[in-house]
Amino acid sequence: MLHSVFISYSRRDSSWVDALVADLTRQGVRCWIDREGIPFSVPWREEVEDAVQACDLFLVCDSEHWRTSSACATEAAYAVTYGKVRLDVPVGRDVGAAAEETARAWRQAARRHGTATELAVRARDWDADGRTHKGLAHWRLRRKFDALRRQRDLSAVESAYIAASRRRTRRQSAVSGALTLLLLTAYLSGRVAPGVEKEVNRRLAVQADRFTDTRTALALIQQDPYRGLQLAAGLGSDESVADAEILEAALGADLPDDAFTLPVAGRRFADPAVGALVRVTAGDGTTWQRAAADRTRREAARAPAGAAPGVTHRAADAPAVRWQAGSARIQVFGGGEPLRTVVLPAAARGAARISPDQRWVAVPTDAGVALVSVSRGTVRDVLTGAHTPVTDVVWAAKGDRVWGLAGTAVLSWNLADGQVLLDRPGEWFTDLLPAGDPAHLWVTGRDGQLRLLDADSGEVVRTVKVQGGIGLAAGDPAGRHAAVTWSLEPSLHVVDLATGTAAPVALPSGCHPGRPGYAHDGRHLYVPCLQSDVLVVDAGTLRVTGRIGVPAPGVTALAPAPSGDGLFLATLNGEIYSAAPGSAPVLLHRVGCAPDIEAIATAPGPRILPVGTGTGVSGCTQLARPQGHGGYHWDSLMDAPPDSVLALGAAYDPTGEAFAIGYSDGTLVLHPSGNAMPRQVLTHVPGGIRSLLTLPGPPGTPGSLYAATREGAVVRVPWCPSCLSNKAMAKAAGLRLLRDRELGLTTLRPPATPTPRTST
Repeated sequence: MLHSVFISYSRRDSSWVDALVADLTRQGVRCWIDREGIPFSVPWREEVEDAVQACDLFLVCDSEHWRTSSACATEAAYAVTYGKVRLDVPVGRDVGAAAEETARAWRQAARRHGTATELAVRARDWDADGRTHKGLAHWRLRRKFDALRRQRDLSAVESAYIAASRRRTRRQSAVSGALTLLLLTAYLSGRVAPGVEKEVNRRLAVQADRFTDTRTALALIQQDPYRGLQLAAGLGSDESVADAEILEAALGADLPDDAFTLPVAGRRFADPAVGALVRVTAGDGTTWQRAAADRTRREAARAPAGAAPGVTHRAADAPAVRWQAGSARIQVFGGGEPLRTVVLPAAARGAARISPDQRWVAVPTDAGVALVSVSRGTVRDVLTGAHTPVTDVVWAAKGDRVWGLAGTAVLSWNLADGQVLLDRPGEWFTDLLPAGDPAHLWVTGRDGQLRLLDADSGEVVRTVKVQGGIGLAAGDPAGRHAAVTWSLEPSLHVVDLATGTAAPVALPSGCHPGRPGYAHDGRHLYVPCLQSDVLVVDAGTLRVTGRIGVPAPGVTALAPAPSGDGLFLATLNGEIYSAAPGSAPVLLHRVGCAPDIEAIATAPGPRILPVGTGTGVSGCTQLARPQGHGGYHWDSLMDAPPDSVLALGAAYDPTGEAFAIGYSDGTLVLHPSGNAMPRQVLTHVPGGIRSLLTLPGPPGTPGSLYAATREGAVVRVPWCPSCLSNKAMAKAAGLRLLRDRELGLTTLRPPATPTPRTST
């Protein structure tokens, strides 16, 4: 963002604020003010948060109207969260004097931020140009940009821009090194023993063939996903990364899991939503139907004359979608006003339909059925597998399935990634906390409610209300208390989950609490003060009993060590520390891309997985596994979020054999802990993931993974570490291909035995 002063004001004071902004503009001070800076297609809260995060000075136009405005309170809370320099100027004061004071404060703040404006401009232009190599920073400038991480939070685009600049520098260095090596090889080629030269050439040829085979396989999967499944089903003879990449891509293609045929070509679905029956109106005016749950029936039957219309799901205030056949754009309207403009992967062929929960839009296109997230305005998935273009779609009444009409074929795609336990589309969940027994869990919301859920059914057993709203939360291991920060002011309260009473923790002046954490024994509560120390609070008396000093810029995430005798701490610039009781923190590692860590997951060993802003950038996620003599080995892994680099949740399964990362776009990625591939990428979780929690299952089972999202959903996903192997995924590909063959979607069969591939 190019604005240097964020103007927080009440619209009732617009006359005075307009004069102040005009005076500041004449002095060359750049201002951000919401009536000019927010396009209609972007949700207000997200844009305001981005603007506050990027500003140099947060200016409060103080008045009674400002102090009673909930919108202004939200802006002020963001300023506290990001540690912004704040200046209060009373409304009604002499405009010239107020402008002079503001300009002086801005210049002082701007000096501390240095090259921030240049980074913002370069990152914006780079993103607008499609993230090409054009405009990337050279290595000296990139180092200056990297230094900004110690001064302020970077946006996702800025982090991605720095990472892309770093990768280009590395590529340039690699090319230079390769040329040097080539010249050296040419010089020495006549001096090396013939046998050594032959072995080197053989290995290089094998690696080149393997790379070519993998690229060819990925192209085949994109062109014909059924042949891709056949290819994947023949793998699994080894656990190579190349085979894992092919298996992941083949199983990642969303193909129908149900289908039936019509005796004549269909024209449209007869009902606005599918309930017990799937009904289609044919081109000749007849209506045909099949029971939605009868997945063994492959043909439709004639609908009786005068059949009543099926179920509807559209509410009076539901968003509307405007589309045009042949165009690759759709518009989403809310309350009669344009909300989103979405670019599709190909031209639309039929009507765009909104899901019953109003979170998704399904659009038939030339490339398949595009699945659009309403909240993000992005295409999250493309449903493929129809042999002729899909011309009409309809949602199941429960919202877990899309039906498509393609000529005489009716196809259905299952969109349920796990079981939705709690569904409150109008709410924003923040954290998942353990309860007193593994049969239940707590979910917290920004509205201040803590709900106790049955871990199997999702039934709300109890509700506790906290005044002031909830920003961040942590639960003690026994499930008796929850430590919560309020969403609109820098405070910390401990809630007795049995009685619902909340007691404040007396924090020292200047402490803006981040996400707290309890010790394994529940006796202590650790509270990171943003840009300051970590406080040690006695969980019984709620008194601060100690401090853990940390280097600047302060701790943003913490997690108790699995052994129970220490902490892992993470900072804004990607540093990971170990803090033992009574000792100064010890630096363990600096994550290569210097992401802003938002959460740390741990497992016995110990294993350590820090995630945050920027870890979604290719190669920037790093995790530690134990090495001899108490040391750690840090591995970089390639993750697969479609359109997000912000990870806010992470968790290991109880055995430490698998881990999960949840992204702000709703992507949930499951990895094996060994070589981190093959991955299972879930893209249909409703809403950006804010928290992950693992609960153990019955003896002998791996338990379940729970995700809470900002769109009011709690989803349970079964853990299956043994499913995350090439052998297991090849078997899954074969079973899926057999099912598609039963549906009449393909005539291909899986190979009888896996095909071994040469590896090096």
